[in-house]
Amino acid sequence: MLALAAWSGWCWWKRGPLTGHPRLLCALVAAGPLGFVAIEAGWIVTEVGRQPWIIYGVMRTENAVTPMPEIVAPFVIFTALYIFLAFIVFFLLRRQFIETAGPVSETSATSTHA
Repeated sequence: MLALAAWSGWCWWKRGPLTGHPRLLCALVAAGPLGFVAIEAGWIVTEVGRQPWIIYGVMRTENAVTPMPEIVAPFVIFTALYIFLAFIVFFLLRRQFIETAGPVSETSATSTHA
């Protein structure tokens, strides 16, 4: 994906719009699922590497968990941050859609309601 980004940047810098590069466009379409593959691979690596000290039949996972009694504060902070960011995205997208649509003329407004 990094190579595709570099290739795209080079093509855009040297030759302008990317619509005139069929090989690049085909490569970008083919690379579409790579983001999902990267997410799944990262999840597998995280979960497999999470418990290297747990040996089947020797120690249970519940005995190996590190207690963290003060988890509430980071949870509340991150939740509030993500809710705040969601509102910002909502209002920015709403504003963008309203500006893109433009004003409705009187003739088109009356013809849609008739």
